[in-house]
Amino acid sequence: MNNFQKLTLFFCAGIVSVQWLITLPSVLTLGIIVIAGSVVYKWARWLSFFVFGFVWATAYATLIDNKQLNNSLESKEVLISGRVIDLPVQGVRSIKFLFKIDEVITPIEDLAFPSKVRLSWYDLNKQVRSGEKWQFLVKLKKPHGLSNPYGFDYEKWLFQHQIGATGYVRTSDSNKRLSTAPGWAFGYWRESLKNYLEVTLAGNQQMGVIKALVLGDRSHISAQQWDVFRKTGTSHLIAISGLHIGLISALVFTIFRWLGLRLPFLRRDITRYAILASLSSAILYAALAGFSVPTQRALIMVSVVLGGLFWRRHYQALHIILLALLVVLIVDPLAAMSAGFWLSFGAVGIILYAGVGRIEKPAFIGQLFQIQWAVFIGLSPLVLYFFQQTSLLSPFANVLAVPLVSTVIVPLLLVALILALFQADLGLMALNLVAYLIDVLWYFLELISKISFSSMGLPSVSLVACVIAMIGVVLLLLPKGLFYKPVACLLFLPLLFPNQPNELSLGEFKLVLLDVGQGLSAVIQTAENTLVFDTGAKYSAKSDIALLVILPYLKGEGIKRIDRLIISHGDNDHAGGAKTLLTNVPVNHLVTSVPELFQGYKPLPCEEGIDWKLDGVKFEFLSPGQNTLFEGNEASCVLKVSSANGSVLLPGDIEKGTEQSLLQYKRKQLKADVLIAPHHGSKTSSTIQFIKAVNPRYVLFPVGYRNRFGFPKQQVVGRYISQHIKGFDTATHGALTVRFSDGLNIEVGSYREDSARFWNWVP
Repeated sequence: MNNFQKLTLFFCAGIVSVQWLITLPSVLTLGIIVIAGSVVYKWARWLSFFVFGFVWATAYATLIDNKQLNNSLESKEVLISGRVIDLPVQGVRSIKFLFKIDEVITPIEDLAFPSKVRLSWYDLNKQVRSGEKWQFLVKLKKPHGLSNPYGFDYEKWLFQHQIGATGYVRTSDSNKRLSTAPGWAFGYWRESLKNYLEVTLAGNQQMGVIKALVLGDRSHISAQQWDVFRKTGTSHLIAISGLHIGLISALVFTIFRWLGLRLPFLRRDITRYAILASLSSAILYAALAGFSVPTQRALIMVSVVLGGLFWRRHYQALHIILLALLVVLIVDPLAAMSAGFWLSFGAVGIILYAGVGRIEKPAFIGQLFQIQWAVFIGLSPLVLYFFQQTSLLSPFANVLAVPLVSTVIVPLLLVALILALFQADLGLMALNLVAYLIDVLWYFLELISKISFSSMGLPSVSLVACVIAMIGVVLLLLPKGLFYKPVACLLFLPLLFPNQPNELSLGEFKLVLLDVGQGLSAVIQTAENTLVFDTGAKYSAKSDIALLVILPYLKGEGIKRIDRLIISHGDNDHAGGAKTLLTNVPVNHLVTSVPELFQGYKPLPCEEGIDWKLDGVKFEFLSPGQNTLFEGNEASCVLKVSSANGSVLLPGDIEKGTEQSLLQYKRKQLKADVLIAPHHGSKTSSTIQFIKAVNPRYVLFPVGYRNRFGFPKQQVVGRYISQHIKGFDTATHGALTVRFSDGLNIEVGSYREDSARFWNWVP
């Protein structure tokens, strides 16, 4: 490794290190760091380059942070104008789109205002297209997402994509289209292609996959399709990935050069012309995806390789990948915050490491399988670290899927679109052929996904275990005879020992009130069993809280079975994710106050007087009564969990009526150390008499950030404060964890506070 390569690695390491910062340093601190880095340059150049990389990434992140919406502008009506960027996504209730702001029409003095926002418009009669210029009256809020263990960090995604606020379009006469997209704009062409594919392939089950391969738009891929792609390790193919861009670029280069060598007037400089044609095709294909972050990385990597060919420079494979890494991180220092960055560069590095310079070259099929096997082994530690799951059969699936998609389906798809410009019937025939080939691939992938051992999940793989396993990868993929391979395999063992918290003993239990927005879901774990109380909301056929929050949490904790799933009542914000959970996790007993909603699942009623014990922890229902006249919120299951180490009361959405009934008939049983606030802290619940009877140390409010109901109501919060009860809410503190292992020392842990990074919203 030469000096350039070493310094590049240290510079990139400095950039990558920024993502572990809790807060960004001040400008003064950065200045001092730069001076220190310059001072040691003569003696420790590697350290200087690390420092310079750190300062570059930190300065870049600071610029983005300064473009976040000012606190005082949250929930204020603001009139803005600008242009729609990327493809709008049409949902059941709204249309979502990215908006680049050109002008803030409402006077806001000198307050910080973002240049890019993510908007929802709930008027389904309106049509918004990419590239159009609009004026909107909007209400915005600072970037804020759900904050849960093992969950997707939406705030991180927003920060990385430089989105300074989210919000919605208000109903107003001020909302108007200022101009349509110009015919030369990429947005116009992307929107036209999207409409063409939706009309031409209407009713075809592969339309979503084709749109993903052409435009990078994966919004129409069904949950079932995603499940198959995940289980077979082929999700990377269903997008405009670096592999597709690289192969299309290589294909254009080969064809152009082959034709040029047969034309005397082009023969002299045909290689350079072919390089330019190849680069142009890569740029156009990346443009179809709206120059998304993954395609930007791929385009830079292709450009570095083609640049070396153009100037007739011979570079080592390591030199090329390090140069591409350097350019990517200089252009976008936050790229390292995404899993895609590590997986894409990791895949390229592994292919080069495992294939370049080997004396023995197997036949094409053998070489293809060898590459897929190397990529599977090499990326498994990273995949398990990021997603806690990997496909065991991905080498077999990718041996067919990679060449079929990248060298047949994608080129044929682009040819079909070109043909459609000149002859609609030929274009349609080619598109139908593409859909047929995807059907064949889908049949093959579906068969593999149904194999019982198709995928493996491991809970909470630590960064240390991942690094140790990657060292094992380096040793395992060495040429034969250079290292004893069984010893390399031993370095994978730490992956099998998850970074789990202390085990619970008999009589101990843990409550985790998950951050599910405006809704409720709580997980109670005992020494050997797990209970889930409510499942949050369902947003669409492809998205609900169980999928986004509960399943990742259970997987991260290594929970493979639920003893009891309790659905307190039938409101969407409590029961929306229930069927997703029932489909994906074995559940011993389903208990609910609305059994009519779960016919076919053998539901049991939650009724006063029913109790049971698990691992020394007592569970009992205090309401509803067997002959209760209450219904809806008032008929919610009221569950008390208690042991010698403490107790918690989960009352669902009960209101004053049920509270009064409990005070009359169950007063002595209401006492608890922790209370989940009834009905999210609404003014129709949490009467002062009820609060005094429960007399908790802590009250936990399950609420959404700036929710439209205004929960928890200030007068309700005031009642708890008047009784010296400390309150926490999920919107402010994220998921809340209470461990009942020492009844004299019960504390509430905030996931948002414990895991915060500089991009996260903080109260």
